[in-house]
Amino acid sequence: MQIVRPPKNENLKSASPRRRVVAICGDSQVGLWMLRSLARNGLTVFAICNTVQGQAGHSRYCSGAWVLDRRPDAPPAVEQIERLARELNVGSVMAITEGLHADLIEARDRFEPDIHVFSPPGEAFARAIDKDYLHGLCVEIGIPVAKGTRLDKLMAARNGALRFPLVMRTSRQNNRDARGIAPWKAAYARNAAELEKLHHSVEAFADNVIVQEYHPGVEDHVQILMHRGEAFMTGEYYGEHHMPLAGGVTVQRVSCRHEQLTNDAVRLLKAIGWEGIAAVQFHYDRETGKYIFLEINPRFCGGLPTVIMAGFEAPFLLWQSHFEPEKMRRTPYRLRLRTRILGGDANWMLSMLGSAQLPPDQKRLGRLSTVARFLWNCGPWTRDDSFTWDDVRPFFVDLGQMVGKLRSKAFDILGTAHEENGRP
Repeated sequence: MQIVRPPKNENLKSASPRRRVVAICGDSQVGLWMLRSLARNGLTVFAICNTVQGQAGHSRYCSGAWVLDRRPDAPPAVEQIERLARELNVGSVMAITEGLHADLIEARDRFEPDIHVFSPPGEAFARAIDKDYLHGLCVEIGIPVAKGTRLDKLMAARNGALRFPLVMRTSRQNNRDARGIAPWKAAYARNAAELEKLHHSVEAFADNVIVQEYHPGVEDHVQILMHRGEAFMTGEYYGEHHMPLAGGVTVQRVSCRHEQLTNDAVRLLKAIGWEGIAAVQFHYDRETGKYIFLEINPRFCGGLPTVIMAGFEAPFLLWQSHFEPEKMRRTPYRLRLRTRILGGDANWMLSMLGSAQLPPDQKRLGRLSTVARFLWNCGPWTRDDSFTWDDVRPFFVDLGQMVGKLRSKAFDILGTAHEENGRP
Protein backbone atom coordinates (compact mmCIF):
# COMPACT_ATOMS: atom_id res chain seq x y z
CA MET A 1 0.00 0.00 0.00
CA GLN A 2 1.44 3.37 -1.05
CA ILE A 3 1.70 6.13 1.55
CA VAL A 4 0.30 9.47 0.34
CA ARG A 5 0.50 11.25 3.68
CA PRO A 6 2.40 9.59 6.53
CA PRO A 7 0.73 9.68 9.95
CA LYS A 8 2.35 11.76 12.64
CA ASN A 9 3.23 10.21 15.97
CA GLU A 10 0.84 12.54 17.80
CA ASN A 11 -2.02 11.27 15.60
CA LEU A 12 -1.26 7.73 16.72
CA LYS A 13 -1.12 8.65 20.40
CA SER A 14 -3.66 11.44 20.82
CA ALA A 15 -6.86 9.37 20.67
CA SER A 16 -8.13 6.09 22.04
CA PRO A 17 -8.59 3.34 19.42
CA ARG A 18 -12.38 3.76 19.44
CA ARG A 19 -11.93 7.37 18.27
CA ARG A 20 -9.67 6.42 15.37
CA VAL A 21 -11.24 5.55 12.03
CA VAL A 22 -9.96 4.23 8.72
CA ALA A 23 -12.15 5.97 6.14
CA ILE A 24 -12.13 4.41 2.67
CA CYS A 25 -12.74 7.66 0.82
CA GLY A 26 -11.91 7.10 -2.84
CA ASP A 27 -11.03 10.31 -4.68
CA SER A 28 -14.35 12.15 -4.74
CA GLN A 29 -16.10 14.90 -2.80
CA VAL A 30 -18.22 12.26 -1.07
CA GLY A 31 -15.18 10.72 0.63
CA LEU A 32 -13.78 14.16 1.41
CA TRP A 33 -16.94 15.12 3.30
CA MET A 34 -17.10 11.79 5.08
CA LEU A 35 -13.62 12.52 6.42
CA ARG A 36 -14.45 16.16 7.24
CA SER A 37 -17.58 15.18 9.17
CA LEU A 38 -15.72 12.65 11.29
CA ALA A 39 -12.61 14.75 11.93
CA ARG A 40 -14.39 18.04 12.62
CA ASN A 41 -16.25 16.24 15.39
CA GLY A 42 -13.06 15.21 17.16
CA LEU A 43 -12.13 11.85 15.60
CA THR A 44 -8.72 10.90 14.23
CA VAL A 45 -9.31 9.85 10.62
CA PHE A 46 -6.95 7.99 8.29
CA ALA A 47 -7.93 7.97 4.61
CA ILE A 48 -7.61 5.34 1.89
CA CYS A 49 -7.86 6.87 -1.59
CA ASN A 50 -7.93 5.48 -5.11
CA THR A 51 -4.98 7.60 -6.29
CA VAL A 52 -2.51 10.10 -4.88
CA GLN A 53 -4.90 12.84 -6.09
CA GLY A 54 -7.67 11.67 -3.78
CA GLN A 55 -9.20 14.82 -2.27
CA ALA A 56 -9.50 13.40 1.26
CA GLY A 57 -5.78 12.66 1.35
CA HIS A 58 -5.00 16.37 0.90
CA SER A 59 -7.43 17.65 3.52
CA ARG A 60 -6.07 19.36 6.63
CA TYR A 61 -8.38 17.07 8.59
CA CYS A 62 -6.66 13.93 7.31
CA SER A 63 -4.32 12.25 9.84
CA GLY A 64 -2.64 10.05 7.23
CA ALA A 65 -3.46 8.75 3.75
CA TRP A 66 -2.75 5.62 1.69
CA VAL A 67 -3.54 4.22 -1.75
CA LEU A 68 -4.52 0.57 -2.18
CA ASP A 69 -2.15 -1.59 -4.18
CA ARG A 70 -4.11 -2.52 -7.33
CA ARG A 71 -1.41 -4.62 -9.02
CA PRO A 72 -2.60 -8.07 -10.16
CA ASP A 73 -0.31 -9.85 -7.68
CA ALA A 74 -1.24 -7.58 -4.75
CA PRO A 75 -3.18 -8.93 -1.75
CA PRO A 76 -6.98 -8.49 -1.90
CA ALA A 77 -8.23 -5.02 -0.94
CA VAL A 78 -9.89 -6.29 2.24
CA GLU A 79 -6.63 -7.87 3.40
CA GLN A 80 -4.76 -4.59 2.82
CA ILE A 81 -7.45 -2.63 4.68
CA GLU A 82 -7.37 -5.02 7.64
CA ARG A 83 -3.59 -4.90 7.86
CA LEU A 84 -3.58 -1.09 7.87
CA ALA A 85 -6.42 -0.87 10.38
CA ARG A 86 -4.55 -3.11 12.81
CA GLU A 87 -1.27 -1.26 12.33
CA LEU A 88 -3.03 2.02 13.15
CA ASN A 89 -4.93 0.41 16.03
CA VAL A 90 -8.26 1.91 14.94
CA GLY A 91 -11.67 1.08 16.31
CA SER A 92 -13.62 1.14 13.06
CA VAL A 93 -13.64 1.13 9.26
CA MET A 94 -16.07 3.20 7.18
CA ALA A 95 -16.48 2.98 3.38
CA ILE A 96 -18.40 4.92 0.71
CA THR A 97 -18.79 2.50 -2.21
CA GLU A 98 -21.18 -0.40 -2.69
CA GLY A 99 -18.43 -2.67 -3.96
CA LEU A 100 -16.33 -2.23 -0.83
CA HIS A 101 -19.39 -2.64 1.37
CA ALA A 102 -19.99 -6.00 -0.31
CA ASP A 103 -16.38 -7.03 0.33
CA LEU A 104 -16.41 -5.85 3.94
CA ILE A 105 -19.72 -7.58 4.67
CA GLU A 106 -18.28 -10.84 3.38
CA ALA A 107 -15.11 -10.39 5.46
CA ARG A 108 -16.74 -8.85 8.54
CA ASP A 109 -15.52 -11.66 10.83
CA ARG A 110 -11.92 -10.76 10.00
CA PHE A 111 -12.39 -7.36 11.67
CA GLU A 112 -15.01 -7.63 14.38
CA PRO A 113 -15.30 -7.41 17.31
CA ASP A 114 -11.93 -5.61 17.58
CA ILE A 115 -12.61 -3.29 14.62
CA HIS A 116 -16.20 -2.32 13.90
CA VAL A 117 -17.22 -2.36 10.22
CA PHE A 118 -19.75 0.35 9.34
CA SER A 119 -21.42 -1.71 6.63
CA PRO A 120 -25.07 -2.81 6.69
CA PRO A 121 -26.31 -6.33 7.52
CA GLY A 122 -25.65 -8.69 4.60
CA GLU A 123 -29.24 -9.78 4.05
CA ALA A 124 -30.56 -6.23 4.01
CA PHE A 125 -27.74 -5.17 1.67
CA ALA A 126 -28.64 -7.94 -0.80
CA ARG A 127 -32.26 -6.78 -0.81
CA ALA A 128 -31.32 -3.12 -1.21
CA ILE A 129 -29.27 -3.65 -4.38
CA ASP A 130 -31.87 -5.85 -6.11
CA LYS A 131 -34.11 -3.43 -8.02
CA ASP A 132 -36.38 -6.20 -9.26
CA TYR A 133 -37.06 -7.33 -5.68
CA LEU A 134 -37.61 -3.74 -4.50
CA HIS A 135 -40.09 -3.10 -7.31
CA GLY A 136 -42.23 -6.00 -6.08
CA LEU A 137 -41.85 -4.91 -2.46
CA CYS A 138 -43.05 -1.38 -3.28
CA VAL A 139 -46.13 -2.79 -4.95
CA GLU A 140 -46.77 -4.98 -1.90
CA ILE A 141 -46.53 -2.18 0.70
CA GLY A 142 -48.14 0.56 -1.38
CA ILE A 143 -45.22 2.81 -2.38
CA PRO A 144 -45.67 4.41 -5.83
CA VAL A 145 -43.47 2.74 -8.41
CA ALA A 146 -43.47 2.79 -12.20
CA LYS A 147 -45.12 -0.09 -14.02
CA GLY A 148 -42.40 -2.40 -15.25
CA THR A 149 -40.83 -5.81 -15.62
CA ARG A 150 -37.52 -7.46 -16.49
CA LEU A 151 -36.26 -6.77 -19.98
CA ASP A 152 -36.02 -10.45 -20.90
CA LYS A 153 -39.67 -11.00 -19.90
CA LEU A 154 -40.84 -7.94 -21.83
CA MET A 155 -39.08 -9.00 -25.03
CA ALA A 156 -40.33 -12.58 -24.70
CA ALA A 157 -43.96 -11.48 -24.23
CA ARG A 158 -44.04 -9.05 -27.18
CA ASN A 159 -47.46 -7.87 -26.06
CA GLY A 160 -46.86 -4.14 -25.62
CA ALA A 161 -47.80 -4.27 -21.93
CA LEU A 162 -45.78 -1.15 -21.16
CA ARG A 163 -46.33 2.34 -22.54
CA PHE A 164 -43.53 4.35 -24.19
CA PRO A 165 -41.29 6.11 -23.31
CA LEU A 166 -39.48 3.46 -21.27
CA VAL A 167 -36.44 3.68 -19.00
CA MET A 168 -33.99 0.84 -18.35
CA ARG A 169 -31.57 0.26 -15.46
CA THR A 170 -29.40 -2.58 -14.18
CA SER A 171 -31.32 -4.56 -11.56
CA ARG A 172 -28.52 -6.10 -9.42
CA GLN A 173 -25.68 -3.61 -9.86
CA ASN A 174 -23.20 -5.18 -7.42
CA ASN A 175 -24.29 -8.81 -7.44
CA ARG A 176 -21.36 -11.03 -8.39
CA ASP A 177 -23.77 -13.75 -9.56
CA ALA A 178 -25.31 -11.48 -12.21
CA ARG A 179 -24.01 -12.19 -15.70
CA GLY A 180 -23.42 -8.54 -16.56
CA ILE A 181 -24.39 -4.92 -15.97
CA ALA A 182 -25.56 -2.31 -18.45
CA PRO A 183 -22.99 0.24 -19.69
CA TRP A 184 -25.31 3.10 -18.69
CA LYS A 185 -27.00 4.15 -15.46
CA ALA A 186 -30.24 4.83 -17.34
CA ALA A 187 -31.27 4.45 -20.98
CA TYR A 188 -34.49 5.47 -22.71
CA ALA A 189 -36.60 3.92 -25.46
CA ARG A 190 -39.17 6.20 -27.06
CA ASN A 191 -40.46 3.58 -29.49
CA ALA A 192 -40.21 -0.11 -30.39
CA ALA A 193 -37.15 0.40 -32.63
CA GLU A 194 -35.15 2.03 -29.82
CA LEU A 195 -36.26 -0.70 -27.40
CA GLU A 196 -35.04 -3.39 -29.81
CA LYS A 197 -31.69 -1.65 -30.22
CA LEU A 198 -31.15 -1.34 -26.46
CA HIS A 199 -32.20 -4.94 -25.91
CA HIS A 200 -29.65 -6.09 -28.47
CA SER A 201 -26.86 -4.27 -26.56
CA VAL A 202 -27.64 -6.09 -23.27
CA GLU A 203 -29.29 -9.27 -24.54
CA ALA A 204 -26.75 -11.56 -22.85
CA PHE A 205 -27.90 -10.36 -19.41
CA ALA A 206 -31.38 -8.98 -20.09
CA ASP A 207 -32.57 -10.80 -16.95
CA ASN A 208 -30.52 -8.27 -14.96
CA VAL A 209 -32.14 -5.21 -16.55
CA ILE A 210 -35.45 -3.77 -15.44
CA VAL A 211 -37.58 -1.72 -17.82
CA GLN A 212 -40.25 0.68 -16.59
CA GLU A 213 -42.61 3.31 -17.91
CA TYR A 214 -40.90 6.70 -17.69
CA HIS A 215 -42.14 9.12 -15.04
CA PRO A 216 -41.43 12.86 -15.48
CA GLY A 217 -39.72 14.92 -12.81
CA VAL A 218 -36.43 15.43 -11.00
CA GLU A 219 -34.31 12.96 -9.05
CA ASP A 220 -35.04 13.34 -5.35
CA HIS A 221 -32.75 11.68 -2.81
CA VAL A 222 -33.46 11.06 0.88
CA GLN A 223 -30.38 10.21 2.97
CA ILE A 224 -31.46 8.35 6.11
CA LEU A 225 -29.73 7.08 9.23
CA MET A 226 -31.67 4.09 10.56
CA HIS A 227 -30.85 3.40 14.20
CA ARG A 228 -32.44 0.59 16.21
CA GLY A 229 -35.22 0.16 13.66
CA GLU A 230 -36.18 3.84 13.41
CA ALA A 231 -35.11 6.82 11.33
CA PHE A 232 -32.88 8.95 13.55
CA MET A 233 -32.37 11.77 11.04
CA THR A 234 -32.94 12.43 7.34
CA GLY A 235 -31.57 14.84 4.76
CA GLU A 236 -33.20 15.36 1.37
CA TYR A 237 -32.20 17.12 -1.86
CA TYR A 238 -33.20 17.14 -5.51
CA GLY A 239 -30.89 17.28 -8.50
CA GLU A 240 -30.95 20.39 -10.69
CA HIS A 241 -28.20 19.25 -13.08
CA HIS A 242 -26.94 15.75 -13.90
CA MET A 243 -24.09 14.21 -15.84
CA PRO A 244 -24.71 12.52 -18.16
CA LEU A 245 -27.78 14.62 -18.98
CA ALA A 246 -29.85 11.49 -19.62
CA GLY A 247 -29.38 10.38 -16.01
CA GLY A 248 -26.33 10.08 -13.80
CA VAL A 249 -24.46 11.93 -11.06
CA THR A 250 -26.24 14.93 -9.56
CA VAL A 251 -23.69 17.69 -10.17
CA GLN A 252 -25.89 20.50 -8.81
CA ARG A 253 -28.40 20.00 -5.98
CA VAL A 254 -30.84 21.83 -3.73
CA SER A 255 -31.73 20.72 -0.19
CA CYS A 256 -35.45 20.21 0.37
CA ARG A 257 -38.00 18.29 2.42
CA HIS A 258 -41.08 16.36 1.28
CA GLU A 259 -42.66 14.51 4.17
CA GLN A 260 -44.50 11.97 2.03
CA LEU A 261 -41.32 10.89 0.23
CA THR A 262 -39.42 10.66 3.51
CA ASN A 263 -42.17 8.59 5.12
CA ASP A 264 -42.20 6.14 2.20
CA ALA A 265 -38.39 5.94 2.23
CA VAL A 266 -38.42 5.04 5.92
CA ARG A 267 -41.19 2.47 5.41
CA LEU A 268 -39.15 0.80 2.68
CA LEU A 269 -35.96 0.64 4.77
CA LYS A 270 -37.90 -0.81 7.70
CA ALA A 271 -39.39 -3.44 5.38
CA ILE A 272 -35.93 -4.72 4.39
CA GLY A 273 -34.55 -4.59 7.95
CA TRP A 274 -32.07 -1.79 7.31
CA GLU A 275 -29.65 -0.43 9.91
CA GLY A 276 -27.18 2.38 9.23
CA ILE A 277 -26.95 4.79 6.31
CA ALA A 278 -28.87 4.54 3.03
CA ALA A 279 -30.19 6.92 0.39
CA VAL A 280 -33.61 6.29 -1.15
CA GLN A 281 -34.11 7.79 -4.60
CA PHE A 282 -37.37 8.90 -6.18
CA HIS A 283 -38.52 10.64 -9.33
CA TYR A 284 -40.56 13.63 -8.17
CA ASP A 285 -42.76 15.85 -10.35
CA ARG A 286 -42.71 19.24 -8.67
CA GLU A 287 -45.67 20.47 -10.73
CA THR A 288 -48.07 17.69 -9.75
CA GLY A 289 -46.51 16.44 -6.51
CA LYS A 290 -46.56 12.87 -7.87
CA TYR A 291 -43.56 10.62 -7.40
CA ILE A 292 -42.29 7.09 -7.91
CA PHE A 293 -39.59 5.05 -6.19
CA LEU A 294 -36.39 4.49 -8.20
CA GLU A 295 -33.78 2.71 -6.09
CA ILE A 296 -31.93 2.41 -2.79
CA ASN A 297 -28.29 3.42 -2.62
CA PRO A 298 -26.95 1.37 0.33
CA ARG A 299 -24.27 3.92 1.23
CA PHE A 300 -23.62 7.63 1.56
CA CYS A 301 -25.29 9.34 -1.40
CA GLY A 302 -23.45 11.35 -4.06
CA GLY A 303 -25.00 14.49 -2.58
CA LEU A 304 -23.41 13.94 0.84
CA PRO A 305 -21.69 17.39 0.65
CA THR A 306 -25.13 19.01 0.31
CA VAL A 307 -26.60 16.93 3.14
CA ILE A 308 -23.77 17.78 5.55
CA MET A 309 -23.64 21.47 4.66
CA ALA A 310 -27.40 21.61 5.23
CA GLY A 311 -26.94 20.29 8.77
CA PHE A 312 -27.11 16.48 8.74
CA GLU A 313 -23.72 15.16 9.93
CA ALA A 314 -24.47 11.70 8.59
CA PRO A 315 -20.96 10.14 8.89
CA PHE A 316 -20.37 11.32 12.46
CA LEU A 317 -23.86 10.30 13.56
CA LEU A 318 -23.26 6.89 12.00
CA TRP A 319 -20.06 6.58 14.06
CA GLN A 320 -21.90 7.71 17.20
CA SER A 321 -24.68 5.17 16.62
CA HIS A 322 -22.20 2.42 17.49
CA PHE A 323 -19.74 4.01 19.91
CA GLU A 324 -21.76 6.62 21.83
CA PRO A 325 -25.47 6.42 20.93
CA GLU A 326 -26.43 8.24 24.11
CA LYS A 327 -24.77 11.40 22.73
CA MET A 328 -26.53 11.44 19.35
CA ARG A 329 -28.36 14.72 18.67
CA ARG A 330 -30.67 15.82 15.87
CA THR A 331 -29.81 19.17 14.31
CA PRO A 332 -31.79 21.66 12.16
CA TYR A 333 -31.74 20.92 8.43
CA ARG A 334 -31.39 23.97 6.17
CA LEU A 335 -33.68 24.03 3.13
CA ARG A 336 -33.00 25.53 -0.33
CA LEU A 337 -29.21 25.23 0.09
CA ARG A 338 -27.63 24.85 -3.35
CA THR A 339 -24.27 23.12 -3.91
CA ARG A 340 -22.45 21.83 -6.98
CA ILE A 341 -19.41 20.01 -8.33
CA LEU A 342 -17.64 22.72 -10.34
CA GLY A 343 -16.18 20.37 -12.96
CA GLY A 344 -19.41 18.40 -13.22
CA ASP A 345 -21.49 21.53 -13.70
CA ALA A 346 -19.08 22.80 -16.35
CA ASN A 347 -19.50 19.46 -18.09
CA TRP A 348 -23.29 19.86 -17.80
CA MET A 349 -22.98 23.22 -19.56
CA LEU A 350 -20.89 21.80 -22.40
CA SER A 351 -23.22 18.84 -22.83
CA MET A 352 -26.26 21.10 -22.89
CA LEU A 353 -24.55 23.21 -25.57
CA GLY A 354 -23.83 20.02 -27.54
CA SER A 355 -26.10 17.20 -28.59
CA ALA A 356 -26.04 14.86 -25.59
CA GLN A 357 -29.25 12.89 -24.99
CA LEU A 358 -31.83 14.30 -22.57
CA PRO A 359 -34.56 12.49 -20.63
CA PRO A 360 -37.85 12.30 -22.58
CA ASP A 361 -39.61 15.11 -20.68
CA GLN A 362 -36.77 17.64 -20.72
CA LYS A 363 -36.04 20.31 -23.31
CA ARG A 364 -32.62 21.63 -24.25
CA LEU A 365 -31.89 25.13 -23.00
CA GLY A 366 -30.76 27.82 -25.42
CA ARG A 367 -27.05 28.54 -25.61
CA LEU A 368 -27.30 31.91 -23.87
CA SER A 369 -29.55 30.53 -21.11
CA THR A 370 -27.19 27.61 -20.53
CA VAL A 371 -24.09 29.78 -20.14
CA ALA A 372 -25.96 32.33 -18.04
CA ARG A 373 -27.20 29.63 -15.64
CA PHE A 374 -23.71 28.21 -15.20
CA LEU A 375 -22.19 31.66 -14.54
CA TRP A 376 -24.99 32.64 -12.14
CA ASN A 377 -24.17 29.60 -10.02
CA CYS A 378 -20.58 30.81 -9.67
CA GLY A 379 -21.93 33.29 -7.13
CA PRO A 380 -21.73 32.83 -3.33
CA TRP A 381 -25.35 31.63 -3.20
CA THR A 382 -24.15 28.29 -4.64
CA ARG A 383 -21.60 26.43 -2.52
CA ASP A 384 -18.86 24.28 -3.99
CA ASP A 385 -18.71 20.59 -3.08
CA SER A 386 -14.99 20.74 -2.31
CA PHE A 387 -14.08 24.31 -1.38
CA THR A 388 -14.25 25.52 2.22
CA TRP A 389 -12.21 28.39 3.65
CA ASP A 390 -10.81 26.21 6.43
CA ASP A 391 -9.75 23.40 4.06
CA VAL A 392 -8.87 24.80 0.62
CA ARG A 393 -6.28 22.37 -0.69
CA PRO A 394 -8.66 19.57 -1.85
CA PHE A 395 -10.43 22.06 -4.15
CA PHE A 396 -7.21 23.08 -5.87
CA VAL A 397 -6.07 19.45 -6.18
CA ASP A 398 -9.38 18.66 -7.86
CA LEU A 399 -9.17 21.76 -10.07
CA GLY A 400 -5.68 20.80 -11.21
CA GLN A 401 -6.86 17.32 -12.09
CA MET A 402 -9.82 18.70 -14.02
CA VAL A 403 -7.68 21.12 -16.05
CA GLY A 404 -5.05 18.47 -16.75
CA LYS A 405 -7.60 15.98 -18.06
CA LEU A 406 -9.28 18.63 -20.21
CA ARG A 407 -5.94 19.64 -21.74
CA SER A 408 -5.23 16.03 -22.67
CA LYS A 409 -8.28 16.13 -24.98
CA ALA A 410 -8.90 12.50 -24.09
CA PHE A 411 -11.32 13.31 -21.26
CA ASP A 412 -14.26 15.54 -20.54
CA ILE A 413 -14.22 17.84 -17.51
CA LEU A 414 -15.42 15.12 -15.16
CA GLY A 415 -12.51 12.94 -16.21
CA THR A 416 -14.62 10.56 -18.32
CA ALA A 417 -12.81 9.23 -21.40
CA HIS A 418 -14.26 10.29 -24.75
CA GLU A 419 -15.54 7.30 -26.71
CA GLU A 420 -12.94 7.55 -29.44
CA ASN A 421 -10.18 7.38 -26.82
CA GLY A 422 -11.58 4.45 -24.88
CA ARG A 423 -11.89 4.14 -21.14
CA PRO A 424 -9.12 5.29 -18.76
